[in-house]
Amino acid sequence: MTERMKPIVGGLIAAIVVNYIGVTYFYGPIAESATPSGLALPRGVDLAIAMVFFILFFDWVNQQVNNPLKSAMIIAVSQILLVDVYYVLNGQRPAVQAAASAVILLVGWGVTGAVYGKLLGGESEAEA
Repeated sequence: MTERMKPIVGGLIAAIVVNYIGVTYFYGPIAESATPSGLALPRGVDLAIAMVFFILFFDWVNQQVNNPLKSAMIIAVSQILLVDVYYVLNGQRPAVQAAASAVILLVGWGVTGAVYGKLLGGESEAEA
């Protein structure tokens, strides 16, 4: 771990600086002036379309990791950290709502990874 401290601290500082500047001076002003709009697709259709993008991303991640369940957990934990943890810390989401979201993400991605792995033949999980 000690050999990784320098890159961990460097990466942390870079992430803080870039994200603070990006959110404060780029994203923040855009978000404040924007009004919600979208395609307004029927509920279910929007989910199905999003899931196509999600599973294609999952497939790409799994090509890099070669372990469907680990790939699924990488995505789930990333989503939890990026949305649930951050939104609780900045006051945009109650902790109970974040915990419920985290459970759905872990279960959803876990089942996705397990099914994908079984249909893949399970060989990539045995290699890891």
